[in-house]
Amino acid sequence: MYKILFTGLGSIGERHLRLLQNHDDPMELHAYRSGGIDEAAFPDVVQHASLTDALAMDPDIAFITNPTSLHVETATVCAESGCHLFIEKPLSHTLDGVDELITTVSDNGLLTYVACVLRFHPVLQRISTLLANDIIGEVYSFRVYSGSYLPDWRPEQDYRSSYSADPEMGGGVILDLIHEIDYSYWLFGDITIVNSWVGQVSNLDIESEDLAETIVETETGVIGQIHLDYYRSEPRRTIEISGESGVIHGNLVDNTVTILTNGNRDTEQYDIDRDELYKRQLDLFLSHIQSGTPCENDLREARKVLEIALEIKTDDDRY
Repeated sequence: MYKILFTGLGSIGERHLRLLQNHDDPMELHAYRSGGIDEAAFPDVVQHASLTDALAMDPDIAFITNPTSLHVETATVCAESGCHLFIEKPLSHTLDGVDELITTVSDNGLLTYVACVLRFHPVLQRISTLLANDIIGEVYSFRVYSGSYLPDWRPEQDYRSSYSADPEMGGGVILDLIHEIDYSYWLFGDITIVNSWVGQVSNLDIESEDLAETIVETETGVIGQIHLDYYRSEPRRTIEISGESGVIHGNLVDNTVTILTNGNRDTEQYDIDRDELYKRQLDLFLSHIQSGTPCENDLREARKVLEIALEIKTDDDRY
């Protein structure tokens, strides 16, 4: 039986917790809650008012699901206590302390995983397979787009008081929507920033950036464009890849993949259960814990993706 500690039970922490509570394997669940214990809300979870008290229970795994700005500090304390780490994206809002955390994890022989659930989305999974099979031949360029209206993200909360509005807490489209940077890295390899524009163009009452436009080049010479925004009234999340013999278009809102080759157009539709994506991610992580084999998106890979994101964030000195 695994003993699992949550270091935050916001919306994403609650989702992971709920899925683990329904998991086939028995688990002992603990939570460190800085905002106070609420036994009525989480009756099957042993709650602790301090991280020290929680770690005294000797958990096997720590889920780092508190605010982004606290991820590395919290993960380091947990790693020093011998916990394997499941860290919600992004890894952090800076590189401060990341190398020290990697050293601590290595010294203690721990496994780590940084959650980027879109890697499990069937649209992106299908695109990964199509690229591996050279369906459109040599890839020349790609365009990634993610835009939606921030106040609609969490209707129960004033968006102006959310972490998304505060760059000191890790807010802003670049880190909030790091999924797009992560899956670009996952699909195409290492990325070099060619040019970017980062700043505020909307009337949203926030301190963080609401727009990032970035041109990148991959290690194999593929040119890419990544657009991220907080203000699009109709959500859009798409990727388009152009190659020597066709085009692949993926839509993560409509859950479709369209393949255009040799004058033919083929569209595939996928049914998406959002919980299922998170469940697959958790199952894969737990399988690595059981086997003792390193996870794909471990601290070192997530550090590289964070480094790319922070380079985009600072590339344009107008922000």
